[in-house]
Amino acid sequence: MNFDFSKQKEKVLPIKEKTQTSILRYDEILYMECTGNLVSVFHTQNSLPISYTSSLICNETILGDFGFVRISDNKIVNMYHVKKLNSKKREIHMSNECILEVSRRKWHKIAEFFKL
Repeated sequence: MNFDFSKQKEKVLPIKEKTQTSILRYDEILYMECTGNLVSVFHTQNSLPISYTSSLICNETILGDFGFVRISDNKIVNMYHVKKLNSKKREIHMSNECILEVSRRKWHKIAEFFKL
């Protein structure tokens, strides 16, 4: 893996909820999951995700150059927090012990990123 993750510490993602705005550094984001137009951001600061109205495509465009990869139709993962890969089951194990399934069509992006 030759990606320079140090760029993540310099960037922040402002997340506007109803009456407040949460500021998360890119390196604190584990992954994002989208249901309809509600994006849930799972992060290292709390076990509960932060949810806000947006699209995954918009977030993928913003975060793509910083080590974030789409692994399915509704998930984007920060590759910095990937600790283990299981190619037989197409799973990635995250630093928070969460296991995420990668779609068959997206597994090539994981393999490309880690040069498997």
